Amino acid sequence: MYLLVVKPEVVAVFFFTISIADINISLPGIPVNMRAIIGLALFARMLIPEKKARHYPFFFSAPTVNIVLLVAYTIFITVCYELLTFDFIKTCATTLIIAYAGYYFFTKANNANLLKTSLYIAGVICFADLVYTYYAYGSFPVQRIYMDVLKIPINYDEDGEIIEIINHNFYGLICGMTFLTILTDYLNNNLKHKLLILLVPVMFLGILMSTSRSSLLAVLGISIFLIGRAFKDRERSKRAISLVTIIFSALILSLLVFASLGTVFKLDTKFIENIALRLVDEPVAVLNKQLGLSYNVNSLNAMEWRKETSATAFEAFLNLNFREQLFGIGYWGYATRKLGHNNLPPHNGILMLLIEFGITGLVFWSFMILNALKKSIKSNKTISPLLLCVIFIIIFSVGQNSELTGSTMFLFVSTLMAETIYNSSIRRKLTPPVTLKAVI
Repeated sequence: MYLLVVKPEVVAVFFFTISIADINISLPGIPVNMRAIIGLALFARMLIPEKKARHYPFFFSAPTVNIVLLVAYTIFITVCYELLTFDFIKTCATTLIIAYAGYYFFTKANNANLLKTSLYIAGVICFADLVYTYYAYGSFPVQRIYMDVLKIPINYDEDGEIIEIINHNFYGLICGMTFLTILTDYLNNNLKHKLLILLVPVMFLGILMSTSRSSLLAVLGISIFLIGRAFKDRERSKRAISLVTIIFSALILSLLVFASLGTVFKLDTKFIENIALRLVDEPVAVLNKQLGLSYNVNSLNAMEWRKETSATAFEAFLNLNFREQLFGIGYWGYATRKLGHNNLPPHNGILMLLIEFGITGLVFWSFMILNALKKSIKSNKTISPLLLCVIFIIIFSVGQNSELTGSTMFLFVSTLMAETIYNSSIRRKLTPPVTLKAVI
């Protein structure tokens, strides 16, 4: 409470961190969880006007009001199909609060340092959870340190499976976002603390340990693009050369450490085989299949399964009536109706958005995101790490589920919008007025 009054920025970093790292605790006898309570308290604090602070309006600004409208639309469609739950209401409220907070604290400081700090901490937390899982359990699912420390019981279903477990790909997402943020700030000579570069090999190792192929491919692809772009700039070419050396060393170090994990942590043999299957055998088999070469059909496994689930989801969309195709069937409607012939979502974020919120929802979401990305590119002399994080989430979601409309996505989108407005205002101030003499 003291920090909330005197240093709300510290509370904001804590709130952003537990949201990005997906850390939450249910409090006995209270209908809302710890993250919701902190979010509501922070929101109330942000509503108190400050004399010296000047903020751009969130609820009346054209870019950010689209976030509010999209969330309102998802609630409306979900209500229409009687799928609205208290948990979904809490999720929507938390999403709006964190989007508002990201926008608010950027405009207060005119930089995204608070959000970046939160991302760095979240990346370290996720990496630590992976290391802890490898060391203490030797296999997935990923076990969280805070749950063991606080002795939070793990819930199991009738089949002995863990309920509400976070997929291991999620940890690759957070480590990948942290990796790209540090990489971009280094190239832009905007890295707040030079020692943060030491997190590059750590985060890359975290991606490998998560076995997230979408994160790995996205990180490598975006990194190559950034470095190639930097070589075209004389001022940044020297930094690009040093960065190539750093990344190459980080890759070698990460691969060596990763290769020795089985010996160091005494991992289960099946677990090691599964890691090799996910990171090497499956991608090679899929590539060979596409090229018409011979491949091991047993190696396709999850990647082939995701392809089939996406095909099933698209077929299910085509079988909906026109009204449902246009407006969607509500949050979690795909799983509730068992359109995939099971209780699982489609494991394709774009298709999930299309099915649950229709063509209207997908078009509105696409307009909002593409507009934010376009304006960011125009207003920035260099590529913003916030922009790359948004693109990274989009690429990652192709093989996942609801990341496109999650709180982390909207946190980075709203902060990106605030950054764009700030950069545009600075550019207008620096642009000299056009006079008749100047024209002549």
